[in-house]
Amino acid sequence: MCTDNAIVELFWERDENGLNLLKKKYGKALTDISYRIVNNKSDAEECVNDAYLRTWNSIPPTRPNSLLAYTGKIIRNLSIDYLKKKTSKKRESDNFSMLLSELEDCINSNDNVETEVEYKELSHNISIFLKKQTREYRYYFIERYWYAKTIKEIAEKYSATEKRVESVLYRCRKKMRSFLVERGYSL
Repeated sequence: MCTDNAIVELFWERDENGLNLLKKKYGKALTDISYRIVNNKSDAEECVNDAYLRTWNSIPPTRPNSLLAYTGKIIRNLSIDYLKKKTSKKRESDNFSMLLSELEDCINSNDNVETEVEYKELSHNISIFLKKQTREYRYYFIERYWYAKTIKEIAEKYSATEKRVESVLYRCRKKMRSFLVERGYSL
């Protein structure tokens, strides 16, 4: 399998083989991320295709170190935007809303975050918090709230019980809430 740097280099050379290698290496992972957010296979595929285009258009000038992290962020944002458009029309319940509701005690969930600086500061503080946690807390948290995996998927991946995963995530959210309150966030 081709390395991320080799694929990025093909993008820089505007060689379409880079897109094919990206699809082959990370297509399933990107589709899985999108599907967990939009909860519809054809919508997820549409988001993934948009992510490939956005990746193609952003490399160059960007030269990401981790292609999965870079494209993962793109697909996640596209999927969230797609879901917002879709649910603003239908107002239906969805998996991503459920994930946000789990975190609402820890993070002010207003859609209109006042400034990009505040958002970046919050992201930075969450990163600091996660770095201080055990590997189990970090992994479960990222799997659940970044990759939008179900409790069952996380339990299977880490050979844990669903009850264990739920318990760890609950304690992690509770600790994060306290951490953010100490840092001046009003929740």
